[in-house]
Amino acid sequence: MFDKAAIPGGADPKITLKYDKISDANASVVVFEYSDFSSIGYFSKGEAKNHCSESQLGSIIFDKKASSITTHVFISTATSDQSYIYHVNKTGFYCVAALPSNKTSQNFIIKIDWRNPYGELPASDYPKLPFYGLLSLVYLVIGVIWMTLSIIHWRDILPVQNYISSVILFLMLEMAFNWGYWENYNNYGVSSTFLLCLVAVLNAGRNSISFFMLLIVCMGYGVVKPTLGNTMNKCRALAAAHFLFGIMYAAGTMLIDPDTSGPLVFLVIFPLALTMTAFYIWTLQSITNTLQTLEIRKQNVKSLMYKRLYKLLVFSVSVLFVFFFINMFNYLHRGDSDWIPRYWQWKWFLLDGWLNILYLIVFSVILVIWRPTFNNKRYPLINNKKLDDYDLDNISHALESLGYEQMKYRNSTRDHSETERLRGDGTAIFDIGDEQDGEWDDDDESNSRRGSSGNYEAPSRYYVYSF
Repeated sequence: MFDKAAIPGGADPKITLKYDKISDANASVVVFEYSDFSSIGYFSKGEAKNHCSESQLGSIIFDKKASSITTHVFISTATSDQSYIYHVNKTGFYCVAALPSNKTSQNFIIKIDWRNPYGELPASDYPKLPFYGLLSLVYLVIGVIWMTLSIIHWRDILPVQNYISSVILFLMLEMAFNWGYWENYNNYGVSSTFLLCLVAVLNAGRNSISFFMLLIVCMGYGVVKPTLGNTMNKCRALAAAHFLFGIMYAAGTMLIDPDTSGPLVFLVIFPLALTMTAFYIWTLQSITNTLQTLEIRKQNVKSLMYKRLYKLLVFSVSVLFVFFFINMFNYLHRGDSDWIPRYWQWKWFLLDGWLNILYLIVFSVILVIWRPTFNNKRYPLINNKKLDDYDLDNISHALESLGYEQMKYRNSTRDHSETERLRGDGTAIFDIGDEQDGEWDDDDESNSRRGSSGNYEAPSRYYVYSF
């Protein structure tokens, strides 16, 4: 429970015990903060010490030095309603213990009402309320800034930036409804099934489209390649699977108590972990291949951009591994008697708080790198180093060895003068094939487009790269 000072403007926290009239046994109760547990009772060696007076028989003994411990005795023969109020003066893990204090009967009922300063939420879940409220404001500010930049540079918006806009919209809705779910729970003391399902769907959708966006960006979509072909369908299939498993995980973390569920918690984590691992492996492999392509083309500006993204991914994977081992350690020690009393205030952070913070950091860096600017459309076109014919030949063969089609200048008589002009200006023309999805596919890049005579067929589209 939290004390009043921890919640500005909150009510006085208290624990109310009500003795039910149908009880037929005297009951002795003790209320205490867990850190004083060792001060309750006395381990006797069998001899009488005569520490208790006759009036104290049946009551619980404890060390008077422990400040949080109080005791009370309910009498079964009393005619009026009996209750006892314990006022919480310090944030902590509070416990109530009760036992019959007479030998004639052991049947009694005591109802306990835990009243925190803020409302009806369990104290271990309360930090989620201000946390998601703050995230809602943060993503709202991010959305306004992104929308402003998109409006200013709407003519230069890249396809990838449209995906980013979708993710921001998902984030704004998800965090708002997340906050609404916990606010409703705090007001009424009952979890809303509708809001729970809505939050689960939005969370799964946000994660799926985020991983999907990151994957196609690392493949070079919109910056290195105009389309991904059939590979795009595989990316969408993986995102759909991650979406379904994400719903299972989101609902599971809200409905399953990890402290008592045992191995059941792994049934909601394992499928999501598989698709997440697939995303990370595929993403790291894709960005490695993209970096190799850009370095071969000596496109240093775009290479630097992807190197920063690569470092960001390595950072996020490192943090994931660190918290994976932390959570494994906590899971192995969850049965310890003092684990929950010691870490109850941080349990929410270990489950999903750190994931949201890591996501915010990674997503914010991606937003800075891929923010709308006046020169977005130059990304697929720019380079920054002038090459001679020998370098162009080396690049052509190197790209072909990586699975890309061989590049060559247009050498027809009709286009000869234009080619010379572009070369004189420090530019080169590369054949990148059609813009239809079927013409640019990672699975089909090694297939040649030669005719029966062994020569290249005329390309349907050229892109100009500056050197």
